[in-house]
Amino acid sequence: MLRSRPIAPAIDHVLPQLTSLRYFAALLVMVSHLDFLKQSTAAPLRRIYDGFLHEGYCGVSFFFVLSGLILSHAYRDALLSRRITVTAYLARRAARILPMHWLVALPFIAWLALAEGRPIEPLLVTLNLLLLHAWAVPGTLHFSLNGPSWSLSVEMFFYAMFPLLILLPRAVLARIATLQFTGIAAMALAAAILVPGFSPDIEWLFYVNPLVRLLEFITGMLVYDAWRQGHLRAWAGTRFELVLVALVPACMAGFVALDVPLPLRWQLAYLPLAAALVFVFACGDGMISRGLRSRVLVGLGEASFSLYLIHRPIFTLVARLSQPLSPAAEIATAGGLLAGCSLLSIVVHRHVEAPVTARLNRALASHAVARGLRQGISR
Repeated sequence: MLRSRPIAPAIDHVLPQLTSLRYFAALLVMVSHLDFLKQSTAAPLRRIYDGFLHEGYCGVSFFFVLSGLILSHAYRDALLSRRITVTAYLARRAARILPMHWLVALPFIAWLALAEGRPIEPLLVTLNLLLLHAWAVPGTLHFSLNGPSWSLSVEMFFYAMFPLLILLPRAVLARIATLQFTGIAAMALAAAILVPGFSPDIEWLFYVNPLVRLLEFITGMLVYDAWRQGHLRAWAGTRFELVLVALVPACMAGFVALDVPLPLRWQLAYLPLAAALVFVFACGDGMISRGLRSRVLVGLGEASFSLYLIHRPIFTLVARLSQPLSPAAEIATAGGLLAGCSLLSIVVHRHVEAPVTARLNRALASHAVARGLRQGISR
């Protein structure tokens, strides 16, 4: 009789405090998209957005580092021992992100074609739906349709690279990460000198480019090794959790106040903080970790993927329909958007994302069992 061998349990059940942190990372990304505040008639609101809220994109670094830890926990041993094939692994990862991406992207295509009368560009749609658009330099392509989906394109690259990266010894991975960090830092400093200020091409190179962002994923894999082997455990606990949580807003405001060059802020400046957060909260020894294990926060964390995908079109629509606003109304709108999208994400997760993912995983499992039976009979 053919028996399926389970892979490692889902990280949501093993490290619920990290699941909760996913919500707060998504919240950071959301506040960075409150860009209607940049055009506020109130100078203090403009300063708050430019000097603090805009830096919420640092939440992406946390997601990428966490992704390296999650995949290592859930799939590394299973892939190395061949309890799961590379094809089955890739199918599961695609089933995790593609359906929701398509469900959000298709209304954009319909809107462009019907409401705005724009011709549908085959290259744009193809790259976007296949999650290849992060490789395209023009912003009209890598930020196409649902803008935040560029990071899903980067994640798909991580998924494809993971079966190769796990074959490398930890020392080699650490050397690659060190060389990447050094090379990216040198390039970022050169870019800041040669192209001062904002440049769309420089933004793609240091913020969107999957090859550059691979550093965060490899860092997450190294963080997993340190966590699994108990290294640096003395650096975990309540005081370290408190310091790291306080450092997030301090760095967001401080990097802007110190005028840290954008190419450094887009990735490298936040990377050590993201890695430390993932490691310390993976250990889960402190008071904040215990609070993060509450059912409400874990539920919000489980819905963070839906939140990440649905918030941007809602923000854009509300901003277009409600302008102009008084400063007080802008503050109320911002708060309402954050709360409303958070609640809506729970509904979308429970009634769309989770059922679709579960159904696809069952179909993939049934296909794997049937294929195994056919192979057994042929032998």
